[in-house]
Amino acid sequence: MPHMRDFLSRFRPAGAPGAGRAPVPADRRSELESEIAPVLTLLDEPSAECSAIVAAGRRDAEQILRAARSEADAIRSAAQQRAAASAAEYAQAAVAAARAEATAIASTGAAEAAHITERVRQRLPSLADRAVALVRSLGEAGDPS
Repeated sequence: MPHMRDFLSRFRPAGAPGAGRAPVPADRRSELESEIAPVLTLLDEPSAECSAIVAAGRRDAEQILRAARSEADAIRSAAQQRAAASAAEYAQAAVAAARAEATAIASTGAAEAAHITERVRQRLPSLADRAVALVRSLGEAGDPS
């Protein structure tokens, strides 16, 4: 680190007016470089540490991303399995409901058929008697004797 005297020496005149020696201009660039070089050297270590931290952060981020993708794949797979199981369960429930409805319809149809058969059995003799009576009456009306 430069001392205050070195800093102020930049502002010292190169020579007295009218002096016999010609003043030599100060090399400002090399003076500035010599002043700033130690400061920049001090920044090398934090810069390297910063680069290491950024690299470690990127590695950690990649690892976290891989783990998250793996977990997402596992969750998606489990969800697909649950969805397939639910679909199969709902399909079985729908088939069972359809079978129950078909059984109920068949049972109702069988009961109605039994009821109709019974009504036919009860009414058939009476209808047969009426038909026979009707045929006899037609025969009597058409008989010229």
